Parts: sequence; C-alpha cells; structure tokens
Amino acid sequence: MAKKVLIMTQNFYPVIGSSGNRMKNIYQLLNENGIDADVLTTEPAYPNKNMYKDSKFWDEESLNNEDYKIIRVPIKNNRFQNHILSRLFFYLEIMYRFLLELWQLRKNNYDYILVSTPPIFIVFSAFVGKYVLKSKLILEVRDLWPDSLIGVKTFNNKPIIKLFQFLEKRMYRLADSIVINSIGFYDHIKSKLKQDKPINYIPNGPRQHEIVEQKQYHDEFSVVYTGNLGLAQDIDHLKLAAKLLHDKNIRFDVIGYGVRTEEFADYLKENSLDNVYMHQPTTRKQSLELIKNSNIAIAFLNDEEVFSTVLPGKIIDYMTCKTPIIAGVKGTAAEMITSNNTGYTFEQKNVQAIVDKIVELKNDEAEQQELGENCIRTVKKHFLWENNITKLIDIIK
Repeated sequence: MAKKVLIMTQNFYPVIGSSGNRMKNIYQLLNENGIDADVLTTEPAYPNKNMYKDSKFWDEESLNNEDYKIIRVPIKNNRFQNHILSRLFFYLEIMYRFLLELWQLRKNNYDYILVSTPPIFIVFSAFVGKYVLKSKLILEVRDLWPDSLIGVKTFNNKPIIKLFQFLEKRMYRLADSIVINSIGFYDHIKSKLKQDKPINYIPNGPRQHEIVEQKQYHDEFSVVYTGNLGLAQDIDHLKLAAKLLHDKNIRFDVIGYGVRTEEFADYLKENSLDNVYMHQPTTRKQSLELIKNSNIAIAFLNDEEVFSTVLPGKIIDYMTCKTPIIAGVKGTAAEMITSNNTGYTFEQKNVQAIVDKIVELKNDEAEQQELGENCIRTVKKHFLWENNITKLIDIIK
C-alpha cells in the first residue's frame, strides 16, 4: 500500500515565489513516485489576494483539477499589514483553521505530516496533528526563525525573542526528520538538538523541463532582478545599483513584490530612471522567460549574519536560465557562486564594484557564455528536483 503524506504549508500553487514553487514540486513529484500526497494550505494571498483572480496564475490544469487532494482554508486577516500584532493574529488564525481541518482529516491514515516553516505557528498545529493523526512528522526548514526576524530588525522584544528561541529548539527536537533547503542551516540546527537526528539537505531547484539550453536575449544588453523586495533583500543597495546602471545606459528589468516594492518604484520615478523597467508580479514561467532574455542577473541580501546561511531561490532560477550572477552576498550563497564559477560576488555595500563588473562583462561575450554554461552544469549536477526528490522519498519509504 502506498505511503500517505499530508503536506502543510502556507504557500502553495499558484502563489508566486520560491516557497510556493517548492511545495508544488514536492507535492507533484511525491505523487509521481508512488506516494499518496495531499496538501493543506491557505487560499492564495501573497503578495496580493486580488492577483489570483487573474486566470494566468492558474496555469497548471493538472493541479486545477485536484481540489479533492488540495485543501485550501480561507483566511480573513491580512498578513501583509506591517504591524507586528496584525501579523501575529494572521498566523494564529492560520493555526486555528489548520487545527480544525486536521481534526476532520484524523481518519485518513497519513503516515507522515510534512510541514514547512516559517511561519512557526503552522508547525504548532502540525505537532498537534502528529498525535491526532498518529503520524510521523518531517519538519521542512526554509529559513532560520526567529534569527531572521531579528536580522531584519522589525522586532526586538527580548523576553518574547527568548520564548521564540525556546520554541525553535522544541520544534527541532520533536520532529522525526528535518529537511533544509540551504546547507548553511545545518550547523545551527545541529547545535539545537540533544541527540542525533537526520538533517537532509534538499535545495530549491528547477524541474528538468525548465532548464534553458539556448539563450534568447533582448535587442540590447540587459540586467535583471526578480523576487522579493523586502526587509532581507537590501533594497537601498538595489536602488543604488539601479541608479548606476541607468547612468551607464544599461537596461535593468525588475520583477518585484514585497513590503518595499512601492518604495523602490517611487525611487525610480523620483530619479527619472527611465532605463529601469518595473514589471508587475507574474507567473514563474513568465519570470523565467525574462531572466532567459537577460545577459546578467543580480542579487542582494541584508548584511546581518543570519542571511549568510541563506541560498536564495532567485540565484538558482538565474542559473536555470543560463544567466551569470553578480551578487552582493556572503556565506552560503557566495560560496555556491564562486566555487562553481557561475558569476561574481562582492560585499553588498560595494555597489560600484558590482556595476563595474557588469560593465566589464558587457564587453566580454565569451566570458558571459562561459559563466552561463557553468550555470547550467551546476544546476544539472546539484539542483534538479527530479534527482533531489529521492532524498525525501527515502525518508518516507
């Protein structure tokens, strides 16, 4: 009899971004490999609930026809208000609604619950579900929390942070297995455990059909940035990069979403940066198409130490599209780029050096091509979902 798995996640198809795409791939590939996987998630709302009224985001018919396996709970509160209490009530509502749904699912005989964090509050409901459903629990860690909360400096109440850190330890210790999407998380999580426990590295990545073998460029040399414009992405340095690229008459395309998107768009208008093209959030397919049409891709991360452990999904997307990376990052992301020769990394504050390197590459098509080939080779070797899903299948079987 096939093993049964319930995937619990806040973000799932058609939600844009690395998290939604990751959980979609896990769901599809488990079912394709003989494991009966269902999903418990929320109605799509990130970054804007009204976005998903557009049918273009619902672009996978096979998933649109699987309502019997994909359970979407409605949420009344709006997570995307900046006030910390508003977000807290949002997460508490998700936890409450997931608990109600888990009670309804108690007779489904799930062998495993796979829960994705952050947010940590969904994990609390999963631990209750572990006992209600009599299942084992796989904890999938996509971000180090609450360290990332401290890193973006939006919350500094020390007693509550200490409580969160205690809950983080309990979360790791109560899980039966742990999955991480960045090797940089390994030492941190290992230090929180009392005894040995499997920690499995399964990175974000593309599906085989998404690999770009042949580039299709814009008519002009262009640079691209895609993804979150939030507190972790160092938008101030991205603004400066946009200004310097404009001054060099280099086209810069940005597909951005997140809490600082409006601030970034206002900066472009105020400074008349008419060589910078701001695109609305769009589907993964269209986003990859824009990256494929670009010569160079850039990324920035906040300089706080916690973000040195992160491997942003956008960097793997850039490599998937055979697009060399110039990044203001350190730690895990920088090591991956430099060790595989898929681009160049700099201190994130050294924006001038980043732009100078872009100008240098603009005049060196041979190196652009070499870096692009290294991108594809690296993705095929380390990041293909069709290969890496076997690690999760081994845990379950």
